[in-house]
Amino acid sequence: MDDFLRDIHTLIFKQWILCQSIKGCKMSLKTSGDEEEIYLETERSFGKAAFHKNNVIELVLENRQTGSVDFYLHFQMQTLKHAAGLFHELVNTMIHAQERKKLRILLSCTSGLTTSFFAESLNDAARTIMLDYEFSAVSFNELADQGNDYDVILLAPQIAYQQAYIQSVLHRVPVEAIAPHVFAQYDCGAIFKQIELALKKDIPEVPLLQLKVNINYPEKILSIGVLKSRIHAHIVYRVYQQEEILTNGEMIKPNIDIHDYNDIVNLCLLEHPDLKIVGIAMPGIIQGGHLTMLGEGFDHCDVVGYLRNKHPNISFSLDNDVNAIVSGIYAVNTGYDTMSFYFLPKGNKIGGVGNIFKGQIVKGRQNIAGEVQYLPLNYSKSTEELAKTIEGSTEIVAKTLVSIISILGPDLIAYYCSNVPSIDDLKEEMSRYIPDEYIPVIKKIDNMQEYILFGEMIMCIMRMENA
Repeated sequence: MDDFLRDIHTLIFKQWILCQSIKGCKMSLKTSGDEEEIYLETERSFGKAAFHKNNVIELVLENRQTGSVDFYLHFQMQTLKHAAGLFHELVNTMIHAQERKKLRILLSCTSGLTTSFFAESLNDAARTIMLDYEFSAVSFNELADQGNDYDVILLAPQIAYQQAYIQSVLHRVPVEAIAPHVFAQYDCGAIFKQIELALKKDIPEVPLLQLKVNINYPEKILSIGVLKSRIHAHIVYRVYQQEEILTNGEMIKPNIDIHDYNDIVNLCLLEHPDLKIVGIAMPGIIQGGHLTMLGEGFDHCDVVGYLRNKHPNISFSLDNDVNAIVSGIYAVNTGYDTMSFYFLPKGNKIGGVGNIFKGQIVKGRQNIAGEVQYLPLNYSKSTEELAKTIEGSTEIVAKTLVSIISILGPDLIAYYCSNVPSIDDLKEEMSRYIPDEYIPVIKKIDNMQEYILFGEMIMCIMRMENA
């Protein structure tokens, strides 16, 4: 599409948005210099469509109650159909937030019994003063599994000492401890004030690591990584040149679409027209540039073929997320010949493994290496039940790591599982199944974004140098 036609499509898209009728949404236009912004405001959400130079459009949606960003992306105008589709995704996210009218608060104590009584009192009080709050209660063992589905977590005094531990498990959900006198008196007013303050607090972000090694490859590389949660897809991207970061960006959407990758490539080409190499790392079964991830609608989808058709002068590659991550870990942890990385996302019952043996990624026949779902392991309960608790997740991770040790004997094993924050507890569980002297260095990974992007860049370089 030439620039003149792109300009016209952007103008039409802008007017099309302003003509939309969205129930419960107030729309307004703000102009600042050469740029314009359309605000979309509902009781629960604040959205924005911002129009920047080069026909780059930014779509953002923020939850008013929690302050979380539910939708975020930039794209350059390509077609009206594509632009309208992205706007509809934003509107659907807004409608979903509007339908979920109540703020959800979860109380927890050792058994869930005493907090269930308090939750009933809090629900009665909230209805009396017409607060859109909904309170529930669970036992401590169930908290790790259910906590991310709530907006605020409140811990009873008897488990208040676990606050930092639970915050490390639940990450972005505010976790607060109830004061003993408030809990003893069932002081609903004090709880309502505590919730208001909790929502205003800024939870510290996990600091970005500065992964640096000497990279002698001169070409620019666009690295794209997909981090999927139960709530949304977080697509991160970065343009590297040697070890320097030239561009850094992200998308937050309910679901992944193949067109998202093309949007990212087009956006980066505006700033880096000499870009020739793009690598994508994401979960799923990957063979020859094809992706199968049925939960996201990818059934042997030719991702690489689609992108090559759009950009024939660019080299594209598609890799499994754990292979990219273990490549990043390997690059910055010198002195280890063989290593493994185990990824068990929250709510998943198995996860996946990336392995490096003597400097080489182990993919195996038909890329089956690392698919630990096929390991015939004996568990104390079903993996579905185990994955709901910290203790159960520790059992899954421990038995999987022991299997890796028995087969590969790596010098280092890294893992990511937010339900298993303690390396010491994990090693104690592992020692039940294998002698301590066989347990290698265990490292917990906290920042997946850095490793997946850095590792995918490393894999692109290796692929180009071996071509």
